[in-house]
Order: sequence, then structure tokens, then C-alpha cells
Amino acid sequence: MEIDPIGVVMRWISIYGLIGLFVAALAERFVPVIPSYGLLLSVGISASDGSWPMPAAIAATSIGSFCGCAACFYCVRALGSERAMRVLLSASGWFGVSADRIESLIASFQRSQTMLAFGMQLVPTVRLFAPVLAALPQSHPQRFLLASAAGIMTWNGLFVGIGFVASHKLEEVNTTTLACAVLGCVLLVEFVALRISRTIHASRKEGSVSCQNS
Repeated sequence: MEIDPIGVVMRWISIYGLIGLFVAALAERFVPVIPSYGLLLSVGISASDGSWPMPAAIAATSIGSFCGCAACFYCVRALGSERAMRVLLSASGWFGVSADRIESLIASFQRSQTMLAFGMQLVPTVRLFAPVLAALPQSHPQRFLLASAAGIMTWNGLFVGIGFVASHKLEEVNTTTLACAVLGCVLLVEFVALRISRTIHASRKEGSVSCQNS
């Protein structure tokens, strides 16, 4: 007998339809019991089975996730920078994100807020910290929220689509197994992209140094 915990949870959510998807996506922002990519893959699989239309499922999960993102952003603003920073550093340890990494991301937000707000919604785990990181340096709310909404729509549409296609291509789909396989692919792509960006940055730095010496 195959074990598929994500599939079991998804069957519970499907009882409540699109409202269930909205609530699940909203709750995932604060209590990430199920990874978002696993939830979204299962949403796509259920859409292929006729549980709900795929565009409506993408919209419901995106709205729920965006509401959670916005609520987190404004809650951190209300806490104040010092208190929010203590909470963030404490929580980051549970997710394996170092304090140095957090401080580096906060500094990066001050330089390129819109690009990072969009890009961080495409990185597992880090996407949950994005609204907190954006709120700490007192970034522009509208710019952050619009870029985050675009990133959320991209992330949700991608994984719902993968689940939808996988359900048609494979006879039997174990959502948990599929989620683990997709996570491995996502991490591999992001690792390669990070290595390429660091290589380009290092080569540009060496070029600028050589130009100054000459």
C-alpha cells in the first residue's frame, strides 16, 4: 500500500471546493505543514480529475497566498523593526536559514526591491520569509505587493500546471512522491542558476579590479 499524505490532505480540502483551496493557501503562509509545491501539485492533479477548473484553482490558491503574504508584511510593520528582527532570526533557525543569510537578504532588498520581491516567491522556504524581509527595511508596500503577486501567480501556475500534466501522462500519481521529485528538480535548477550568477559576478569583479590596476 502506497503512502501519500499530501494526497490524503488534499482529499479533505477538496470537500470545501475553492474556498478550501483559498484557506489552505492562506494557512500555508503561517503554518507550512504541507510544502506549497506539494499542495499545488495535488491541486493540479485534482483539477485534471474534474474537482475544479484549473484557472479557478490557480486564482483561489494565488489569492489565498497573496492575502497571507500581505498580512504577514503588515503584521511585521506593526511589530517594529527591532522586535520583528528578533522574531525573524529566531524562526529562521527552524527552517535552516542562517542569520548571515537573513541579513544579506535584507540588505539586498534595499538595493533591488522589486526584482527580489518577485524572485523570492520562486524559492522554496525563502518565499515564506519574503514579506518579513521586505517589511524590516521599510520598503515601499505597493511595489513589494505587486511584485510578490506576480511571483505568486507564476509559482502557483507552474506547479498546478505540472500536476495537471503529470496526471494525464502518468496512470497513477503519488502526489508525495511527485512533490519530492519536483523539489529535487527545482533545487537543482536554482543551484545551477546560483553558481552561474556567482561565476558571472566574480568575473565582473575581477575585470573591474584589473581595469583599475591598469
